[in-house]
Amino acid sequence: MVNISRRQLPEELLEKIYELFFQIFNKFETKQSFFTLMDDFFTPKEKILLAKRITIIYLLIKKIEQRNIADFLKVSTSTVCKYALLLENKDSEMVKIMEEIIKKEKIFDFIDNLLADFLIQPGLKIGHWDLYWQHRRKKERKQTYGM
Repeated sequence: MVNISRRQLPEELLEKIYELFFQIFNKFETKQSFFTLMDDFFTPKEKILLAKRITIIYLLIKKIEQRNIADFLKVSTSTVCKYALLLENKDSEMVKIMEEIIKKEKIFDFIDNLLADFLIQPGLKIGHWDLYWQHRRKKERKQTYGM
């Protein structure tokens, strides 16, 4: 649980703070610089909290059952329900970003499967049976868990 002071900030000041927050987090250019910035600003618990919230939204958009999400991420079902309600607002910027990521995933999966079908031909080259079964298990996991 995050603790916030009971004394509220004036709306104008809060808006300026959010602007500063945006300016700072808008400056990272690489994944590593982003992670360094996250380490500078957030405690390990806060980072886990943020990551779980984003993952809940991602899995809900992928139509994973709420109880499975709660079990998988070790969160309460009420937490998952809270974010399911957020998704009802289709104008949410987070929903748009997640849907874009999922579309890119589908394209990547399609290309990955296409290349695997052409390049992995069991029996023709040594070791291709291993690659074939690895790829097949990966596809089955994605279908089963929606990931």
